[in-house]
Amino acid sequence: MIGLLHSIETMGLVDGPGTRTIFFLQGCPLRCAYCHNPDTQKKTGGQEVTPQRILEIARRYRSYYGEEGGVTFSGGEPLLQGQFLAACLQLLKQEGYNTCIDTSGFGNAKYYPEILPLVDTLILDVKAFDRKSFADITGIDGFDVYLKFIQNLDLYGFKGQIWVRHVMVPGYTDNAESMQEFIKIIKPISRRVDRIEILPYHTAGVKKYEELGIPYRLEGVEPMDKDRAKELEIYANKLFADSLKQDRREREEKKQAKFKSLKDREVASEAEKSEILKNLRNLPLLSDVADEDAETVLKEVILSNIKAGEYIFKTGDLPEFMYLIYKGQMKIFFNSIDGEEQIFYIYTDGDFVGGLNLLVDEPYRYIGQALTDCKVVAIPRHIFDRYFYNSPVVLRSILVKSFERIRWAEELILRLSTSNASMKTAGLLLKLVKRIGVKTDEGIRLDLSLNREELGNYSGLRRETITRKLGEFRELGYIELVGNRTIIVKDVEALEAYVL
Repeated sequence: MIGLLHSIETMGLVDGPGTRTIFFLQGCPLRCAYCHNPDTQKKTGGQEVTPQRILEIARRYRSYYGEEGGVTFSGGEPLLQGQFLAACLQLLKQEGYNTCIDTSGFGNAKYYPEILPLVDTLILDVKAFDRKSFADITGIDGFDVYLKFIQNLDLYGFKGQIWVRHVMVPGYTDNAESMQEFIKIIKPISRRVDRIEILPYHTAGVKKYEELGIPYRLEGVEPMDKDRAKELEIYANKLFADSLKQDRREREEKKQAKFKSLKDREVASEAEKSEILKNLRNLPLLSDVADEDAETVLKEVILSNIKAGEYIFKTGDLPEFMYLIYKGQMKIFFNSIDGEEQIFYIYTDGDFVGGLNLLVDEPYRYIGQALTDCKVVAIPRHIFDRYFYNSPVVLRSILVKSFERIRWAEELILRLSTSNASMKTAGLLLKLVKRIGVKTDEGIRLDLSLNREELGNYSGLRRETITRKLGEFRELGYIELVGNRTIIVKDVEALEAYVL
C-alpha cells in the first residue's frame, strides 16, 4: 500500500500532546482562503511511502516522545488517504504509539470506523459556523458534511480527546457573536473536548501563492491582532465552561425526570415486590453481589410496571440506568430516515440492556418499547458503578450479551440482504422459535407480542408480504395460525431448509 507524503516535521511541539513526529499527507478537498500550505492541496505529487516506512521513521524519534508525545498525521487533509491512514495507525498502535490526526473532517467515511478508534487525540479544525461562511472560507459547500462528521464521532468509534481549533480572520469571526456560535457548533462533542484554541490569521504563506501562481483570496486583509485573538479565546473557553455546567444541570434534570417516571410506575404490591426481589437475587447478573451488599442493592433498584406500548428508553437518553426485563417482552428499534421502523431485537424474561452504555458512558442509540405489559428492573448508575463495575460475573454477562447482539445483527443483515421473501419469513420464524418458542403436542407454539406490521419490520418485509408468506407456509403445512397472535410451528426442518 502506498501513501503520498508531503513533508515531515520531526520535533513538533504544538500539533498534539508532547513532542511529536508530524507526517503531512498530500491532498485536500478544501481550498481555505487562509491556507498557508497551498502546495499540499493537490491530490498528486509528494513522496510515495508505505505504512511500514512511516513506522520506521516514528521508531527513529521515539526516544524524544516522552510520556505524552507520539505521531501526528496532518496535511493537507489526512482523512483523504483513508485506507493508507488506517494501515499506518494499525501499525503504530500495535507498538504502543500515541496517535493524533489534524483534520477538517473531509475524507472517505467508509474508513472512519477503521481510523477513529485508533486515534488518541483529534485536532478538529472548525472553519466557520454557518453554511454561507463555510463556503466562503473553504471554497466548497460542505457545511453539512462537516456537521455530520462531528455528530457521528461516537458512531465511528472515536474514544479519545479533542483539541478544537479555529483560525480567526479579521472581519470574519473576530467578535463575541462568532464565539457563541463556535461553542454551539462543538456542543455535540463537548464531553470529549480537552482544549479550545484560537489561531490568529497570518500572512506567512502569501509568498507561496505567488510562487505557485494561485490568486490569494484574502489579499489586503491584515494579520489578526494576537492580543484580541487571545481575548476572544478566553471568552470562548468561558462560554464552553458555562455550556458544560448547563449540560450537567440538564443531565441531572433528565436523570431526575427519568427516576420519577420509573418510581411513579414502581410495583405497588409489597408481596409482589418481595417475590421479585427474592428471584432477582438468584439471577446471574446479581449473583456476584456480596451478601452484605445485597440488601442495599435491592433497595436501590427500581421495580417498575411498564404497560404495553410504553417506552422504557428513547434515542439520546442518558446512560443513567441499566434495564433488566424481569417479565414480559420489549422491542429494540429505530426509525429510519424515510420513517420506517426497523426492529433489531426482541427481549424477554431475564434479558437486560444498557450495561455497555453505562460502561462506556454513551447515550442510548435506539428505542426500547414494551410489547407486552412488563416488569422492568432499573439499576441506577451509582449502584452499577459501586457494585457491578468490577464484577467479573457482570462484565462477562455484558460481554456475552454484546456478542449475542452482534450475532443477531449479522443474522438481521443476512435476512435483510436476502432477496427471497420465503427465506426472510422462515428466518424470522426460526428466530422466534429460539427466543419464545414453547414445545407442545401440536408443535412449537409462538405467542406473539408483535402484530403483522411489526413482524414485517423485524424481517425486512412489508406487512402485506409477511401476511401472504405466512398464509403460504400454512397451506404447505409448515405452520398453523391461531388467530392473529399465535403461530404453531409444525415443521422446523422445512423452515431450516430455506435458510441453511
